[in-house]
Amino acid sequence: MDWLLVLCSLVHLFVCPFTKVEESFNLQAIHDILYHQTDIQEYDHLEFPGVVPRTFLGPLVVSVIAAPFVAVSRVLEFPKDVSLYLVRFALGALVLWPLLKLQKRIKGTLGKGTSDWFVLVTVSQFHFLFYLSRPLPNTMALPLVLFAYYYWLGQQHGKFIACSAAAILIFRGELAILLGLILLGELLTRRLSLSKTVFIAVPFGLLFLFLTVFVDSFFWQRLLWPEGEVLWYNVVLNKSGDWGTSPFLWYFYSAIPRAMGTSLALLPVGMFFERRVWPLVLPALFFVLAYSFLPHKELRFIIYVIPLLNIAAAAACSRLWENRTKGKWFALLALVAIGHLVANLVLTSFLLVVSRANYPGGEALFLLHKMESRESNVTVHIDVLAAQTGISRFGHLHNNWMYDKTENLKPGSPELRMFSHLIVEAKSKHGYNLRPYAETHEIVAHIEGFSHIRSSYNHFPPIRIKTKPCLFILKNKYLPKEPDFSFTLRKHPVESAEVLLPSAAEFENRNHLDGEGLIIENSTGIPDLIENSKD
Repeated sequence: MDWLLVLCSLVHLFVCPFTKVEESFNLQAIHDILYHQTDIQEYDHLEFPGVVPRTFLGPLVVSVIAAPFVAVSRVLEFPKDVSLYLVRFALGALVLWPLLKLQKRIKGTLGKGTSDWFVLVTVSQFHFLFYLSRPLPNTMALPLVLFAYYYWLGQQHGKFIACSAAAILIFRGELAILLGLILLGELLTRRLSLSKTVFIAVPFGLLFLFLTVFVDSFFWQRLLWPEGEVLWYNVVLNKSGDWGTSPFLWYFYSAIPRAMGTSLALLPVGMFFERRVWPLVLPALFFVLAYSFLPHKELRFIIYVIPLLNIAAAAACSRLWENRTKGKWFALLALVAIGHLVANLVLTSFLLVVSRANYPGGEALFLLHKMESRESNVTVHIDVLAAQTGISRFGHLHNNWMYDKTENLKPGSPELRMFSHLIVEAKSKHGYNLRPYAETHEIVAHIEGFSHIRSSYNHFPPIRIKTKPCLFILKNKYLPKEPDFSFTLRKHPVESAEVLLPSAAEFENRNHLDGEGLIIENSTGIPDLIENSKD
């Protein structure tokens, strides 16, 4: 069964290799560690720091794993974007390792049937495997959380506390709620004493706090505790709501149903048949309930609970399948267990196709590299939407090309006319943003992004995914052979991992899946399967 998790993770990676703005800090940090090493002044985060700092410990670990493979890739002179696949594969392997160990722990605790169905349920769903190799702050914490689950189920409390302390102090402070609830359960059932907890937690807490302050102060060039600043920003200052708010129960009626698909219907069945899953499910649900008090909500913020909820769904499937020979009704219920996997796979395939059209920036730069030769003197300006939807330093393939992401340059300004190529956001070739270039530039290509969903009962399947133009590649018709870039471009954060460049108001109504499962169209035409945020 292990190969299924690996195979399906690779499918998600290869279908959607590009990343978005929320993943930018970690991805750029990994790039800079691999390609600039100790030359900190060349690092992207010093120019585009974002609203809140993030830790470099996650990127460091991923870089160490990926470094040998990236080195071989460079020796073999593979394109630089191959390193993007290698980095994401390294991160995916880092998450799959504890996930597979957890699956084996489930086998020892709840039986082989539940263990096998856990794999089948997980691979049939979209979001967990989609996020698994994406360099989000939440994904960086996920290996430690999964290891914490593994040690918790094995009653290895010392290792559970150590993994929990690292996950909370280094990566995501809100995990104190989830892992704290699990710890509280162990204390109340007397499987762990308070004195032993303090004896283990205090030294590990101080160790990991010192580690993150020491390492991150070096990379950020100032004394800081990144996750402490994030907690201050989101909890004390309560600034997370500036980037959009959702109703209190949004996680329960939107996020969890989307993440689990039809497996959600089997969750209460599993809790009814297998009482041993109650200690797994209850902390997860209470964590989601507590986290719902923060106004800004995204599915990735609660991605850690999906494996725990899937265990309950897997227990239900296992019981229904084991009873299939006891009668016709039992056989029918066993078919329901299999049928729900099929339904999940159909939904996953649909969302994967939508996601494929969600990274026009990465597609635009990839297309430009195909159109222009490596030796050509290309200077390209990348606008905000392109930078947010797939362009990273891993996409800067040629050292002799100049890639610029300066923000707030007026369309048609002298600075923009100095570039040989422009990647510009526009809804059509007659769009307002393209009018200043009507005489000086030619449109050499356009890239389409997701627009909306259309239902048509005259076709099969009856749902159509519609796209529309969102980015245009322009080529300067009158650029001198040696353009003068001696002027100073006004630098602004364009691709920072934790900041949206357009105003918050512009992105308040970005595409999303509403409570009925419909995808709503808006001005950007790009749905956010990974939502934009500052958290």
